[in-house]
Formats: sequence, structure tokens, C-alpha cells
Amino acid sequence: MSTLDAFVKAAPEGFQPCSQPGTASYKYFVEGKGCVLGVLFETSTHICFEWLMEDGTPVAYPASIRYKAWPRHEFRSWLAMGVWEVTSHGPCEQDPERPYA
Repeated sequence: MSTLDAFVKAAPEGFQPCSQPGTASYKYFVEGKGCVLGVLFETSTHICFEWLMEDGTPVAYPASIRYKAWPRHEFRSWLAMGVWEVTSHGPCEQDPERPYA
């Protein structure tokens, strides 16, 4: 999935990109390389996520850059190598008053 349109087309019915990172409902979070990603949904071939933080700061990128998908086999390989780690809580779940604290 190389475009935002392809991402939205593959998404569950009713999905709409959010204007700000960290405001969607996430299945789980992935941390690594100084970044936090929020996994939104999975297809039979891809892990679809929103890029939320980089180096402890919320990203300010437009939706066309924040919403991405990785092939499942690559994602599993990166998890096995320790490049990325699955976490149950993301930055937006720590404190509702300070979403990225």
C-alpha cells in the first residue's frame, strides 16, 4: 500500500484518517528506532499503522506520511530481530490530560 487512498480502501468500513496523530483507536502499539507506531488494523498481507511519535515528540506530518502499511512477513522479521517491540500501551494512553507526556 503505497498511497493514503490505498490505505483507506484496505481499512475496515467507516475508517477515516485523523487530522492529528494519536486520536484513533489502536489495536496495539509498536516501539523501536526512537518511534512509536499505533497499529490500526491488519489485513491478510499487511500490518497497517499510524506513525505517532519520533524521538519522544508527536509527529507533525500529514496523514499521507503518517499512515503506512508493512508486509506481514517483514513486520514479523523485524519483531524477531528486536528492531520493533509490541507494547500494549502507547503514548496517548498514559494520561488523558497529557496525551504525549
